[in-house]
Amino acid sequence: MDQATRKRLGGPWSVAVLSGRPGVGATLITAASGALVDAAVGPVGQNVILMDADLRTGGLTALLRGWTAGGGCVDGLAGFALDTGSFHERSVQGRLQELRSPDGRVGDMCLLGLSTPGNPDLARLPDLPQIMGRSVELLRELAGCLLVDCGAGWGAQTLEVCNAVEFIALIGGPKDRAGDETLRLLDHLKEHGLLRKTIGYVRNLPDRGPHPDADAEPDNGTFPLRTFVDLPYDPHVAAAVRDGQLPDAEAPFGAVLRQGMEALEPVLFRSGFDIY
Repeated sequence: MDQATRKRLGGPWSVAVLSGRPGVGATLITAASGALVDAAVGPVGQNVILMDADLRTGGLTALLRGWTAGGGCVDGLAGFALDTGSFHERSVQGRLQELRSPDGRVGDMCLLGLSTPGNPDLARLPDLPQIMGRSVELLRELAGCLLVDCGAGWGAQTLEVCNAVEFIALIGGPKDRAGDETLRLLDHLKEHGLLRKTIGYVRNLPDRGPHPDADAEPDNGTFPLRTFVDLPYDPHVAAAVRDGQLPDAEAPFGAVLRQGMEALEPVLFRSGFDIY
């Protein structure tokens, strides 16, 4: 990549996506955001890597099965973790699965996947948290943009991932059905000095309209983060992404997600390009 393009694209970035409980849209938002960024900057050399760090469900890997026509490793995280070679000599590069949307709009995105959730061999590894953190570090060296789906809740593995990324995003808000769990996540982040990395929260709720607001004040002092995107709930988006489609740019979900991402420019989505 020439220097002019590199300057225009900005530096690489990485974000861990956390949620307080399952079912609030973290996996969908991770996949959709990665696809939108790749569609914008992939063709000019800014690659995107997604990592499925949800050891309980492997939800990101399952959601993106329709995007895996490019081939490659289907269980990359387990392969990396269970590698018997020296810890510091392991590589993630050969364990990535290429992702391609059927319409051809996304073709520079890869996944470090987890096709066997709840793998007991992984659970028995005493150094699994350190392995998770190391995999993120190595992916950051490869990726222009890295998004990690950490799944719901908090644990030693999530802590190591958060330590290894540049930014953290929370899915959920103080007044939605996952509010209490989201506040507990904030307590963990504060305890470990990670609030400084936390860019805000995304809400994806039924009956909520599009209100992207990058400058929102904390909610009565109880939630010390700004909302960076308030998504209108659309039950059809997950099915569309599962089928290998980008969120519709004209539909509320896709339009508001784009607006929210652009509102963070250049703090997070430092592409220098419009998403569509």
